[in-house]
Amino acid sequence: MSRSGLRALLLDLDGTLADSLGIMRTVYDHFMDSCGLAGITEEFEKLNGPPLDEVVRILKETHRLDAPLDELRARYHALADGVYMDVPPASGALELLQAAKARGWTTGVVTSNTEIRTRAWLARAGLDALIDVIVGGDSVPHGKPAPDPYLRALEKTGCQADHALAVEDSPQGAAAALAAGIPTLALIHNPKHPQAWPKDVVLVKSLAEVRARIENGA
Repeated sequence: MSRSGLRALLLDLDGTLADSLGIMRTVYDHFMDSCGLAGITEEFEKLNGPPLDEVVRILKETHRLDAPLDELRARYHALADGVYMDVPPASGALELLQAAKARGWTTGVVTSNTEIRTRAWLARAGLDALIDVIVGGDSVPHGKPAPDPYLRALEKTGCQADHALAVEDSPQGAAAALAAGIPTLALIHNPKHPQAWPKDVVLVKSLAEVRARIENGA
């Protein structure tokens, strides 16, 4: 049952709470190289959002990779596991979470990454005590851009959709949050490289801007 007074801040992980896009690009490039192919910037950007298992499925179909899907998925996850713990928190992540908790907000990570990898990273980054719920891409039937991850987060937090706030850095993730009825902030990494965002998102330039909204009663 939803508690009407509860507020929830629901954050994507990669590229939002974690400054991981550079490392995930390296993982993608190494995976492509292992398949005898070169990485493509436009392809990587389109694949920022869905769960990694779905990313590998798309890559297999797009590039007609011969290896079995399970083998390709294991290869991609092994590459990610080998470097992910080196990912730093995004600038302003700690301060944003502290501000939200100080004002009584429930906090959650809603990610296409695996729940195990997410929990391990949050612990290493020292942010685990500031996160109340985690929804990984491997814990729902359909990952982003489907609304399933955010619907599960609302269920776990007990928060109404219109009392929650999502922060995403990809159009696919923003589409998932909006489909769940959640007001959504779109974190812009490169203003000179505009993306095709859903029309109802509100653009922000930093997590500091998100924190200011929380502090001002967003």
